[in-house]
Amino acid sequence: MSKTKSGTGNDTAETHETAVRNYLRAHDEVASKEELLAGTDVPAWYINQIATEDTFYTSLNHNGNYVASKNIVGHRSTHDWFWRPEVDDGVAVFHRQETTKATLKYLAFRRQSGLTPAEARDLLHRQCYRPLRKLAENDEISATDWNNTTVYTHSWPSRRDDQLSQRETDQPTDVTPDDEDVDSYLYRDELVATFLSVAMSQIQSIQPERAAALVLRQFEGDSFDALERRLRRNHSFREALDYVEPEDVPDGTSLWRAFDDLQPDELRDCLQSMCSELLTDHDHAGEFIVIDGTHIAAWANTREEIENGDVEGASWGQHEGKFYGYKVFLVVDAASELPVAITMETGKRNDTAAFEPLIEEFDERYDTDDLQAALADAGFDSQGNREFCQEQLDCPLLTAINPRRSSSLKQIRDDIKQLFKEREDEFDSPYEALEALPQQLLSDYGVEVGSVEETYIFQAIKERMHRHLRAGVERVFSRLKSFTGLDRVRARKENNVETHAVLSAVALVAASLTAVREGKPGLIRSPSRLI
Repeated sequence: MSKTKSGTGNDTAETHETAVRNYLRAHDEVASKEELLAGTDVPAWYINQIATEDTFYTSLNHNGNYVASKNIVGHRSTHDWFWRPEVDDGVAVFHRQETTKATLKYLAFRRQSGLTPAEARDLLHRQCYRPLRKLAENDEISATDWNNTTVYTHSWPSRRDDQLSQRETDQPTDVTPDDEDVDSYLYRDELVATFLSVAMSQIQSIQPERAAALVLRQFEGDSFDALERRLRRNHSFREALDYVEPEDVPDGTSLWRAFDDLQPDELRDCLQSMCSELLTDHDHAGEFIVIDGTHIAAWANTREEIENGDVEGASWGQHEGKFYGYKVFLVVDAASELPVAITMETGKRNDTAAFEPLIEEFDERYDTDDLQAALADAGFDSQGNREFCQEQLDCPLLTAINPRRSSSLKQIRDDIKQLFKEREDEFDSPYEALEALPQQLLSDYGVEVGSVEETYIFQAIKERMHRHLRAGVERVFSRLKSFTGLDRVRARKENNVETHAVLSAVALVAASLTAVREGKPGLIRSPSRLI
């Protein structure tokens, strides 16, 4: 006689739970409700209400038809808490927040630039207009009209404003595909193959296939054991890496050793090779570069380690207050928004001191004949840096004025800022802006009206005229942190931290190169379209 719900007790429920668990373990940890009904003795009533069980999750897509254990989702989820196993119907989507509404609220709160319905659809593999609208109507999240769509953000006004500001920086309209339905996705197995084609000639310290697997890991945020599991169960990844059978995949310990042995300079060779291919056919590439740095926190086990400064290579530095960790510096090509050179310093290293090794790294690797100027913020403003840039790259360093030098400089800076605020559209050249400044201010620095000398003030004006190009480096840092885990360091040795940082840049550029090679140039700056 078949069991009924009324005839079950705790023992029976535990039996059903065990049966489902055992079936999942034997079928790559995910199964449809139909498969569970056909492959076990578990009654239909238990399968139908399995989402109410503390032990299991049902998929956010496919009408909740796929089942996985909470433990597996927790262990296999990526840095954003998603697990997306392949199933017969494509991909099943699970999230550690369990339900669609809870997941959407989590994403709206936690994503640096909020969440649009289109982005939610890409993440959850289902339409999300109604649950997002319902959350907003209930004041659980905030809804803002933005560029012909709605952006859902944190309910706190201050946090909402930060997210909207980040979106303006992150996603300018010119980097979004015109038609998201045409060639709108990049695929991870294509990216792995793209990087491997470069790594074969550049990576000597470890097997290039393992380096390619480590590039994939930057997008997933996996542990090394989780990376092993991902490769074993994904045929397309294994095929891209030339692993014929699941048992050919190196184990988690071997992948960690590969990460430990991988040399950052070899990765820089890969970065150079990929960037050079991308820059060759890009209009205006190589004309302007932008220089900037960001901080990343050290990974410490205890507060005492931080207080005692016990993490290798890390130190206390300043960034909106004190932080303990490292600084990563980039040279970004302004036209393409590619991170063409990268260095890492200890946290206390100031921007001025980090400038020369960064420029040397860039100059050693690229042709600078077309370079018109290097742009940077006030942190890099020094006479020594300007002279070094002119000597090394044969171009001026255009920085914002650092007002700490003198009160006269502060007045000059404020006057230039006000001048451009009121009359920016009137200036076709720096000379016109120079002539518009008060003579008294200019005389303090020996600048005569109409002079064409490359003076400090003249260069400051040129920097103001090209300032719009500097926004690109902020977008690059945002992509590196949002998509390739730049600020999610899970290593303590200084060399490993540097490997992580350079891998982050390599992964981002590999996505861009994949877009070009696959005939999808509209996605060159759209890692959010990687699936």
